[in-house]
Order: sequence, then C-alpha cells, then structure tokens
Amino acid sequence: MSAAELIDQIDKLPSEEQKKIFVFLAEKVIANGNEASKRWLGKKLSFEEACDVVFRENRDLLRLLTK
Repeated sequence: MSAAELIDQIDKLPSEEQKKIFVFLAEKVIANGNEASKRWLGKKLSFEEACDVVFRENRDLLRLLTK
C-alpha cells in the first residue's frame, strides 16, 4: 500500500477514528524526543497538515504503515 492509499483510507474514516490515529502518531513523535519535531508541539494544524508533518518527519513510521 502506498502512502497516498493509506492517507486516502484515513480520510475515509470517521473523525473520531482519525483523531485516534493522529494521537497515536503524535505520541510516537514525542517519544522519539526528536528536537526538530518539538517545534510543532502546541501549534494548531489541520488534520492534513498534521499528517504531513508526522509522515514527513517520520519516514520509518510511514514505511511500517505501508507494509
């Protein structure tokens, strides 16, 4: 499955399910302790913007999700 297909499937989920995915991914970003990711904490991003940040800054996570 490609990243585009994965994102398309996430877009089809109900809002509450999308939020659960975002929380899961955000926790992964925070757990990694990546200083570059901390610049996004506390910012108000749309779901699409947040997904872009999470997937762009966590290529390994994206690879795992697409398997």
